[in-house]
Amino acid sequence: MKFLKLFLIFLIVTVTGFAQASVNIDALTDEQLQQFMAQAKLTGLSDAELEAKAKEKGLSADQIAKLRTRINNLNSTSSSTSNSSAKSIADTLASRQKVIEQDIIQSKIPIKSKIFGAELFSNSNLTFEPNLKIPTPRNYVLGVDDIIAVDVFGYSDAKFNLKVNEEGFVRIPYVSPLKVTGLTFDDAQKKITQSLSKVYPEILTGKTSVQVSLGQIRTIRVILIGEITKPGTYFLSSLSSIANALYVSGGPNDNGSFRSIDLIRNGKRIVTFDLYDFLLKGNLTNNRRLEDDDIIKVNPYTKRVELAGAVKRKAIYETKNGETLGSVIDFAGGFADGAYKEFFTVTRMGDKEKEIINVTKNDYSSFELKSGDMVIVDSITNRFTNRVSINGSVFHPGNYALNNNGTSKLSQLIAKAGLKEEAYLKRGLIKRLQDNFTPQSIDFNVADIINGKSDIDLKREDSIKIYSIFELQENYNISVQGEVNTPGSYDYADSMKLQDALIIAGGLKDGATDKKIEIARRIKTSMGVDSNAYAIVESFSLDEYNSRKTVLRPFDVITVRKDPLYIDQKIVNIQGEVQYPGKYILQNNAETLTDLIIRAGGLKSSAYVSSAILLRNSYRDNLERQLAESKAYYTTSQNKDSTTKDIFYAEIKTPRQIVNIRLEKALVTPHGLDDIKLEEGDILKIPQYKGTVQTIGGVYVPRKVNFNSDLSFKDAISESGGFLPNAARRRVFVQYPNGEVKKSHSFLFFRSYPKLKPGSEVFIPLKPERKPMSTGEIIGIGSALAGMASIVFGIINLTK
Repeated sequence: MKFLKLFLIFLIVTVTGFAQASVNIDALTDEQLQQFMAQAKLTGLSDAELEAKAKEKGLSADQIAKLRTRINNLNSTSSSTSNSSAKSIADTLASRQKVIEQDIIQSKIPIKSKIFGAELFSNSNLTFEPNLKIPTPRNYVLGVDDIIAVDVFGYSDAKFNLKVNEEGFVRIPYVSPLKVTGLTFDDAQKKITQSLSKVYPEILTGKTSVQVSLGQIRTIRVILIGEITKPGTYFLSSLSSIANALYVSGGPNDNGSFRSIDLIRNGKRIVTFDLYDFLLKGNLTNNRRLEDDDIIKVNPYTKRVELAGAVKRKAIYETKNGETLGSVIDFAGGFADGAYKEFFTVTRMGDKEKEIINVTKNDYSSFELKSGDMVIVDSITNRFTNRVSINGSVFHPGNYALNNNGTSKLSQLIAKAGLKEEAYLKRGLIKRLQDNFTPQSIDFNVADIINGKSDIDLKREDSIKIYSIFELQENYNISVQGEVNTPGSYDYADSMKLQDALIIAGGLKDGATDKKIEIARRIKTSMGVDSNAYAIVESFSLDEYNSRKTVLRPFDVITVRKDPLYIDQKIVNIQGEVQYPGKYILQNNAETLTDLIIRAGGLKSSAYVSSAILLRNSYRDNLERQLAESKAYYTTSQNKDSTTKDIFYAEIKTPRQIVNIRLEKALVTPHGLDDIKLEEGDILKIPQYKGTVQTIGGVYVPRKVNFNSDLSFKDAISESGGFLPNAARRRVFVQYPNGEVKKSHSFLFFRSYPKLKPGSEVFIPLKPERKPMSTGEIIGIGSALAGMASIVFGIINLTK
């Protein structure tokens, strides 16, 4: 029934004027069905009302059944061909009105968007929909399909819903038919009450009362013609007004008038609706309620002018005869705050060319405009008639006004602004524009001005600058460095002493000495004598300085030295297979590897001393380059499982280098040549025994090979699949667990390889890839050789 309701409106639209005519349902296309189903959503009619209208226009039961079948088939086809989840037709129709409104908004944007009032029909918050939740208007005129609700209560009780039939009558039980079409609701109520009093006599005595209301309003047909955005026939609520119909149809188009909209009823013009009455005054007096078959005609505009510039609402306005430029400015809400009102510029279309008309402020209220005029209201200039400004070392900088007579003294302005204590009194500056607008600079003595010895007359737009003494000198500071808690640069203050600077720098460190403090001072002399000295440096103890009672000077550099007998704790680290690994403090400068192992509780049974490595801080300048090269080299490995290599690679990222040690020999001979003395930051790593040898680089299968006493270099290569074709065999080397590296050697036709130990890593570098010469390169070299040969033969021939 829902689809029938949506489609019956199609019949109402298309069959109008063809009552009793045969409608060929099969001739309708799917597109036509969809189009008119969309329009049905906008009517608001009930199912019963739509079916009654269809039957009234001559639609038979068979045609209704055929329509239902067509619509169901159309819905199922659309659902099966949809790429996304199917939406109901009702949901589609619900959005149809929004699509129509968007089309109206987007059409003719360059012109319509500037027309005053056009935004009324593109504002989704303003629809002019009639209010259906109000008491029935007393002057509402009843018509066909209205439903009147009658409630009889009191001594008697009864309820009736009376529908006005096509002949305009309502049928009340036990009462003869009453004709109500054409009657106002108030008159119809009286007539119904009077007729019911014959059946219910108690109505006349007041024991029974009658309440009459409008149960359901009818739908009326309204035709919109003329300069309208969407002309055509519309079905609206019978409570709709002219504004409702205009909104549904999109309002006047680019040529449509907003001030001459006629309501025509039975061939006569009932009223002319002016939208400006509503827009400017909120007056909807002529917004008459519509009746069935009313015609709304939007006339073409007669006169339009454009108002731009310094007004509150810039737009294109429509004017009537007798309205002037003053009226249009009133339409725009008046002048903007910065409007220049002395005269206005009007651009007018002449017969052949445009012309400019200047309208003065005395004439604009009576100046008549012509269609196409463009009025520009200029803004006042960004200049001041009496402004002077003062900035710099004053308490109240900013803009000030000259006196009423247009003159002021500089002394008066400085007194108003208030001079700061740090103001530089020897010189101030006035920036002034001369009569030809070129800048002029005028200097003055600030002290003379405030003491009354001299003064200067100020002019409009003068800018006065009062300098601060701090602006004109370098920022004074001192520097404290060395053995203080917070070394750095600090602001200088007059009469500052050494103790003050040390306190500001956080005080002395624990290792600082007060016996050796240096102060370096800038050399500043006015004698004009050249010198090779860079600074005046004085060195003394803190007690010696106190006895001098001298003060610091700007830019002094204070250096606090460290006590030569003060030594910070030096930390070393032992990791791996010892009883108590961790960090230890060196006891003296003669402590060795074996001493550290003894302090760590000795070695565990799982310790593999041959693989022990020592990492030591390095301070070489090219450390970063070596680290980058090491990283690039080790990434050539195709196997990342080597424990020894992982340890080495992880540590090489830090500023440390591997030191070759022979810990097994050092343990045999403590404090001997192999028992290296420790330094601050040393890390001793003693790993577990690893019974494998790792091959890395130019072999087919880099892998770990189980170590045995008979394993040779060639055996390890063989078990890794052999050398790759591009392996650099002459550059192979072995890195032992303790960091020691040995490479292969050649003698005549014989090549010897290093011996392997448990945990060793065999590195086979790859030869650099050689790119074959292209055809062009070969041809180029051949041509060069041929040319050289020709030159040689030529020289030989000349010498014969």
